[in-house]
Amino acid sequence: MAEQVSQWRKTFWKSLRSTFPVILFFLTTFLSVYFLFGIHYAMMVSIITVFFKTRYKKNDNTLIRYIRLILVGSLLVVLAYVSSWSLWMCVLLNITVPFCLVFTQSTQFKPKGYFSYAMIFVFLSLIPPDNLAGLGQELTVFWFCVILLAVFIGGYYRFFARTSTQTLTLEYIFCEVSGMMFLLFQKGKQKELERRFQNLLHDFNQTSYHQNFFSTRTRENQIYDMVNTLLQRFSYLITDEEWRSEMDEEGILLLGRIATFLRETAERLDPPASDKQIKIAQMYLDRMVVPEGRIRIFCRSMLHMMILILKTRNRKKTPMERLHQVNWREIWQQIRMRFSLESFETRVAMRVSAVMTISCVVSYVLPVTHSYWIPLNAFLLVQPSCEESSYRMKTRPIGTLIGCCIEFLLHPFLPGIVGQLAFALVMISLMYCSTPGTWYHPIFSTCYALTLAGMVMNETTAITLRLLFLMAAVAIVFVVNRFFFPVRRDALFRYNIKALLRLNCSYWKIIEKGLKRDIDLSVSGEILTYFHMIYEECIGYLKKHPGLPTYEGLRVILLTLWHMFSELEQMHYLVSAGVIHPEERERIEDFIERMRKALYPKFDNKEVAALRRQVSYLEPEVNYVLNKYVLRAERLGRYRTCIPGNER
Repeated sequence: MAEQVSQWRKTFWKSLRSTFPVILFFLTTFLSVYFLFGIHYAMMVSIITVFFKTRYKKNDNTLIRYIRLILVGSLLVVLAYVSSWSLWMCVLLNITVPFCLVFTQSTQFKPKGYFSYAMIFVFLSLIPPDNLAGLGQELTVFWFCVILLAVFIGGYYRFFARTSTQTLTLEYIFCEVSGMMFLLFQKGKQKELERRFQNLLHDFNQTSYHQNFFSTRTRENQIYDMVNTLLQRFSYLITDEEWRSEMDEEGILLLGRIATFLRETAERLDPPASDKQIKIAQMYLDRMVVPEGRIRIFCRSMLHMMILILKTRNRKKTPMERLHQVNWREIWQQIRMRFSLESFETRVAMRVSAVMTISCVVSYVLPVTHSYWIPLNAFLLVQPSCEESSYRMKTRPIGTLIGCCIEFLLHPFLPGIVGQLAFALVMISLMYCSTPGTWYHPIFSTCYALTLAGMVMNETTAITLRLLFLMAAVAIVFVVNRFFFPVRRDALFRYNIKALLRLNCSYWKIIEKGLKRDIDLSVSGEILTYFHMIYEECIGYLKKHPGLPTYEGLRVILLTLWHMFSELEQMHYLVSAGVIHPEERERIEDFIERMRKALYPKFDNKEVAALRRQVSYLEPEVNYVLNKYVLRAERLGRYRTCIPGNER
């Protein structure tokens, strides 16, 4: 028992130390708002604290981010006020605003990306101001809190932030790739090579994945897209053993020269040294004598991408780049990928919208004080994953009930307003030390909310309403989760398999457009990253469920899709390099269109077999890549019954 208490004490102090900046920010902001504007705006403090909690350890808190927060946040404050005008406005805005926020801010890799901004609209619509003057006051409080947010994050970053042990700089990435290239032709180093590369690729995907709406098209983003493409091309060489049959002494020497070139380039990224590296890369391209095959394609694409990276890095920023132009083509690509009744973003967006619309309508029509606790609890209960949402529907009532008991016992002994405020602030501080979603987290939030509510209403009434409104929220979320576009892990896995096939078709479309005009790398870069992150999700699910009846078939399907995407990426390089003969473009376009139809939504074995007989082009590298792709597609066809939607 004593050992358990000691362990609990260590855990508590560790949690307190890690969350102390968040607690300090909340207390400072709460007291500032309380003395300057009044207790009525305490809800704003909780909202801004979420932004602080998610941002203060990051090093990309630029002025642009704060301006965006002020502009978007102010719009959401106004929309929250407008939603209180009438029942119809309440319904309309609670359908559209949460949907748009989830759809544009979340992905299955960042499922709660919508949460901070959605809190502004949801929480402030629950206690709207009475008139335009009140709205102006609310906006003033919001701007004041954002200023405090910027000051605290700036102070923390200036005095307390620790630099990471290794940032993903160009120098580091080039040195890592160089080191791994030397491992390619060393016996017994395959496991070390795969481990190092998977760590690098995972970290880079998490860093460079900027698939959010209205992302700015900057030189830095362009370089990220190019490095992303370079890493993906290298990954295909690591994971495919077939190229080793092509390896000869000349191939080993060429890989060694490129590895040395990468290491030297890492030390010479600034002009004029980088200009010399560009000339060296071009010299390797002009003098390459390795025969046709995967090694030649890889080396040429690697050198070609290095030239693009160095030229882009050396290019001076234009006035248009300084204005951070929005990449509208990329936005359209994201909409096409997300807007589907099967997509994660659309399904979660519809569930959140449904929960908020129903709960807010119930709160709007109920002539009972504090009925806003229904949508507030519903918002916290509805989660991107139905399993997580179901778990919270069990833990939150337990914690709330315990919190109500504590409040009922302690509230009579709190000495006046000062004592009640002190108790509330202690409870909210303990809440920030707790893990969200656990049974004990709601204990402290309940005590905080009931203490503030007890200042304006009877304590027993507040406790009763808190429990009743929580049960109403649980019922609403349960019904929506059960019948309205549920997102369960098994269903998400089936969707992800189909998404990998659909991304193959999308990439073919990009290649087809590349036959007619140059394609921005940001478009193909996003699809590359999206494909590999979904692939990681699928592999992770399979590892956790080895007892699936179709386990072996699914494993082969995933590996085959990975290889097919590698051929697609190489085909994209060949098209970008202009190796397709003009007289053959029409035949290539016909091949692409037929292949896309053969892959998705229903896999067509006969059409794939017919396409294999069509692969006969003037350029040997094109024949090599397309033959590899079709052979893998035929292998995929042998397991078509394991692909969701192709069971029959």
